[in-house]
Amino acid sequence: MKNNTFLSLVPFGIFVVAAIGLSLVEAVDINLLIGVGIIAIIIGAILAEDKDEYWNVIFEFFGSKTATTATLLWLMVGVYGCILKEGHIVEGLVWAAGKINMGSTAFTVVVFLFSGLFAISTGSGFGTISAMSLTLFPAGIALGAHPALLGGAILSGASLGDSIAPVSDTAVIAASTQEYEDAGKVADVGGTVKDRLPFVLVAVFITILAFIIVGSIADNTTTATDINTKDTYPQGLALLIPTFVVILLSLRHVNIFISIFAGIILAVVIGYILDLFTLDDIVSINNDGISGSVADGISGMASICILLMVVVSLSGVIIRSGCMERIIEWMNVKFIHSAQSAELAIFTLVSLAGILIAAVNTIANICIAPFVNSIGRQHHLHPYRRATLLATIICTFPFILPYGGCVLLLRKGIEASACGVNIQATDVFLTAFYPWVLFVVMFIMIKKQNYERINKTDI
Repeated sequence: MKNNTFLSLVPFGIFVVAAIGLSLVEAVDINLLIGVGIIAIIIGAILAEDKDEYWNVIFEFFGSKTATTATLLWLMVGVYGCILKEGHIVEGLVWAAGKINMGSTAFTVVVFLFSGLFAISTGSGFGTISAMSLTLFPAGIALGAHPALLGGAILSGASLGDSIAPVSDTAVIAASTQEYEDAGKVADVGGTVKDRLPFVLVAVFITILAFIIVGSIADNTTTATDINTKDTYPQGLALLIPTFVVILLSLRHVNIFISIFAGIILAVVIGYILDLFTLDDIVSINNDGISGSVADGISGMASICILLMVVVSLSGVIIRSGCMERIIEWMNVKFIHSAQSAELAIFTLVSLAGILIAAVNTIANICIAPFVNSIGRQHHLHPYRRATLLATIICTFPFILPYGGCVLLLRKGIEASACGVNIQATDVFLTAFYPWVLFVVMFIMIKKQNYERINKTDI
């Protein structure tokens, strides 16, 4: 950039400010953000002293391993998620809930667990919120559950799935952006998921206790009533099997592409055998073009893939200009003096990214990941460790802030469900227990960690 390394922050800053502004006015749109990103790139070209070198950097990072790996995974995950939805996995969960005799507090816990299971299955926090606000939320209201607790349970489940699912964009970004010290290899998704699993399980246990305690206090003693199961598909629960297979394969370090492909094939076979869908529902070629779950899954992920490439390009400008190194050097002098303080710095930066870019935690994740990678590599933090901090903390504030995309989506879903109950954005700020608990658990983890052991591992 023209005689000033820090001018490289201008394009990236334009994008971040635009993302924050769109969040505040409830006008988040992926395609609009892509447009803003392209404008930011053009402005960066105008400011660049060596324009040829600038465009070389843009194209290098646009097609980088980080961007292309995440893009291919997202496209596969999009197809996988659409197949599960086509197979009535949501309706299967609703049917199971209707067959269990429980009170409103127990049902709230079930909403949390079912939402988490669905999010783990599909890898989509937004998809989970959309589906559960239209299905389980009205069912919970019919059982007398507290609306704010129900909403908090759905947000908590979505956050849970996003923070641990091997097929979630959070897991993909967290792993694919964290390099080993030789910079020739990035963390594998399965290993990073396994690394943070103990912390997530602790957070889940505490969250369940919180819903039980608070739910009991708020319980109006209403007992369970029959849920209308006319349009439910109990056989849809069979599509949980592919999800367990994907998770198992990922945890055993099987290549994530192979794991997801195995899940897709297994889901198609199970769904077809159980008559949950026809092959035409999966892919159909007609005069209007190609339709079905495959086409829907790819088209649904296309925009976010392009956005990822644009943002990675913007971050590449910062990296190549030397600005990132200077920022981290300043942090090293002022704040970071040990592995623990490096983790605290990462913890703080990721938290701020989640607060500032709460519209879509994926965008916040993409924006902050290069900084996490640079700090972690300089202070010899294992890529798994960095990915764990990134994937967990980025799933906290975006799921609870009133101006965040998740809360806004929940409100719209509840309104569309016509259940006769509406909640305000601030109602679920404290009742989305899992993000809060996870935030505290990860902070305690940093304070109590044995860094001597970590620094001796293969990084």
